[in-house]
Amino acid sequence: MKSSNVATKIWYIVYPLLFYYAVVLITMTVAQWILGSGNEQYVICQLIATVVAIPCMLPFYRQDQALKGISVGKPKVDKRKLLHGLWAAIIVICISVACNNLISMTPLVELSEGFKEANVGFYGGTLVAELISSAIATPFLEELVFRGIVFGRLKSMLPKPAAILISAVCFAIMHFNIVQFLYALLIGIVLSLLVEKAEGLYVAVVGHVAANALAVVRTETGFLAETVDHSVFAWVSSVIVLLVGIALLVGYMRMNLTKNQTD
Repeated sequence: MKSSNVATKIWYIVYPLLFYYAVVLITMTVAQWILGSGNEQYVICQLIATVVAIPCMLPFYRQDQALKGISVGKPKVDKRKLLHGLWAAIIVICISVACNNLISMTPLVELSEGFKEANVGFYGGTLVAELISSAIATPFLEELVFRGIVFGRLKSMLPKPAAILISAVCFAIMHFNIVQFLYALLIGIVLSLLVEKAEGLYVAVVGHVAANALAVVRTETGFLAETVDHSVFAWVSSVIVLLVGIALLVGYMRMNLTKNQTD
């Protein structure tokens, strides 16, 4: 009986992920068949797959929120949400930039063929297409799935630390290479902590959008190239930025902000 209950709980977490992956994979395959599979078409196909997947995953999130007695309506912007969003953007940018820098200066980048392939596809389009797809649409979908659905469901079954870690591992695994796994694992933990503090999914979306937008701009323009050139300055500055990001996260988690209704 107990083993059956455990299997049911595991399936409760896994099947939305399988559904998400199937929708994205099928839509991506069809889009590439129609538009082509070159690097320039990849970003457009990714955007199409994301746009198709979002309405497919929303019912899972709405149902989960309804079970908690939370109404998912039109988002309302207020001073408190703006403050949480600003904190989230600054924290995630600091930690993501530092982690990207440090990981990219290790041998893992050269050893991971999967990362090289993903990187070519991720940055294979125009700046505008990359910003729309990778910095807006993709973060919204991934936060809906991994923080909204997976983390939300895990919290109902496990202690929060375990829920945070497992949801981050799920997020990391879905990137399918060791470089992005490490990065996504760390960022996934940070994003879950932000969601817990603000009691709203919007902070994770804001933080994720900010980090991805900066990553696209950096790659396409060469901005901050001196922070990944393997020099002493690159290593030291990246560690300092990481420590600043962690300090800001700890300070933010300890802040006492006015509590509003969760959206």
